[in-house]
Amino acid sequence: MLFDRDHAPLVLSSEQEEIVHEQAMRILEEIGLDVLHEGARMYLADAGVQLEGDRARFDRGFIAERLASVPRTFVLHARNPANSVEVGGGTPLWMNVGGPPFASDLDRGRREGSLEAHDELVKMTHAADVLNCVQTGAVEAVELPVGTRHMDMEYSALRWSDLPYTTYGTSGPKARDGIRMAQIAHGDDTGDDTLLMGIVNSNSPLVWDFRMSDALIAWAEHNQAIVVTPFLLAGATSAVSVAGGLAQQVAEALSGVALAQVVRPGAPCLYGSFFTVTDMRTGAPAFGTPESVFGVLAGAQMARRYGLPFRGGGGLASANAVNAQAAAETQMMLWATMLAGTDVVLHAAGWLEGGLTASYEKFALDVELLGQFRRQMQGIGFSDEELAFDALKEVGPGGLFLSSPHTRQHFKEWLSMSPLFQTPDFATWEMSGAEDTAQVANGLWKKLLASYEDPGIDPATDEELRAYVERRKADPPETED
Repeated sequence: MLFDRDHAPLVLSSEQEEIVHEQAMRILEEIGLDVLHEGARMYLADAGVQLEGDRARFDRGFIAERLASVPRTFVLHARNPANSVEVGGGTPLWMNVGGPPFASDLDRGRREGSLEAHDELVKMTHAADVLNCVQTGAVEAVELPVGTRHMDMEYSALRWSDLPYTTYGTSGPKARDGIRMAQIAHGDDTGDDTLLMGIVNSNSPLVWDFRMSDALIAWAEHNQAIVVTPFLLAGATSAVSVAGGLAQQVAEALSGVALAQVVRPGAPCLYGSFFTVTDMRTGAPAFGTPESVFGVLAGAQMARRYGLPFRGGGGLASANAVNAQAAAETQMMLWATMLAGTDVVLHAAGWLEGGLTASYEKFALDVELLGQFRRQMQGIGFSDEELAFDALKEVGPGGLFLSSPHTRQHFKEWLSMSPLFQTPDFATWEMSGAEDTAQVANGLWKKLLASYEDPGIDPATDEELRAYVERRKADPPETED
């Protein structure tokens, strides 16, 4: 097994790991974080956290005590029970891109996101056998009102797929809408089951703002999984050094996990890492850099230290087109993601332009890369048939395996032949139209979308979901500020 969470490569020595931990504890104890949510401050104060106005300082003993109540694994229940996954149990969750305001493909060009594009991306995710989780908000439905569009996107994920999923939830009211819709989709009698994952980002450096705190509290109250992910850009929202950024990441992530455990001990939490550098020439984030790779590998190592499932990495790229830069950056990030033994990968397919665009061709490229990584995760087979002694004996010295029955019987099973990365000679390629990778990927995403099979939904459940959305649109979520 090439990718083993318990035997992932160590980018930090034991001494360096301890330095990062100690620096993070110093940040928590001496600097602290501003918590801009009164209810969150009340939870922390009742738990004994030192507060001065908005500033909360966390004792290392308090952090250790709260970490002890976090489950090391948990089941993320899917609408179809056959698709439920034990997070942290060795099966990585790979899902589509989430959050871009734009969608893009070669036929329709770069355009504002829409609910139609969201539906298409959810269907492509469901159809791609290498992806086992859906991310709501695959692209923003820009044409819909900002205060209620989250429910349309949530419905899209619930209706067109029965995979486990990550909710939209950028605020408390939106998180609560998502929880209620998940309960409806699962038949209401869900008890304490974890039906969704929600992402919270600290407002780096060292701030928990109202919206994220409110969403965190909502998910914790209902025992939904919380992926606590500081969004760190070296030189902008964190120190320009990897070591400084990593210590800040630990402090911010653990403070969020601790808050969730104060709200509800045992609420599922993940340690999230989103660390990359700021290109000082443009101010834009740069993905696929050595520092990005360090962020994934070191983040995973720190998550294991604290006994938390890990979210990080993905098919991230800064490139503006599906070109060599996109492929190189994505390969760098995916190798780090796999080697780290990452449990949850949010943006595994479709991310382009630093996350501003959900690209259909990039989706096809990423699905192909993920398929190759999945094959590598399976390792090398050593059955008698695969050792092939009898086949070699039959072919004999100087023979050719192309004509061997052994080859004809097994080549489709044992040889990887990519539909995207092709190997004809130049003349054949030119006669066939000389398509580049993006053009081939254009045909592949169309085949993928055409292969989608509707998983269906109980008509009564569907009607209840639609009724909830319409009722909430008539009475929109309260002010979030």
